[in-house]
Amino acid sequence: MEKISYVSLWVGKFSSIEELENYLLIAYTEDGDAIPSQFEKDFNIEYFDQDFSEAHYEDVEVHILSQLLEGCSYDDVVIPNFVEKYGDALLTNANSLILLYDFEHTKSRDDDEINRVKYVGSVQYE
Repeated sequence: MEKISYVSLWVGKFSSIEELENYLLIAYTEDGDAIPSQFEKDFNIEYFDQDFSEAHYEDVEVHILSQLLEGCSYDDVVIPNFVEKYGDALLTNANSLILLYDFEHTKSRDDDEINRVKYVGSVQYE
C-alpha cells in the first residue's frame, strides 16, 4: 500500500535479467486495461507506481543483504536501515532484488509460500 518515505524489498533468484523482467511485466488488454504482473499476483499488490520502483539482477548469488543492495537508490540510507531492522544475512542466496518506493507491503501468510522471491520488509528511506 502507498506510504510516503517507505521502501519495500523483495529478494530472489532468477536465471536471467529477462526472466526477472518477465516476472515484473505488466501487460495491457486491447482496451488499455492493465493485466497484473506475476509479481503483483504473487503478493496481492493491486497497484504500485512503476516510476518509483527498481529491480536489479546480478550473475552471482549472494547471501549478504548489504551486498545485494549496493548501488540501489538511496543506498546510503536504505542499506543501514534494512540491516539494522532485518540483519545483514539473507535466509537464502539471492541474485535479484525488487524495491518499491513510497510503498509499504503488508505481509500475509501466503507470502511465505512463494518460492521465486521473498519479501524482506519495509523501512524508511527519507
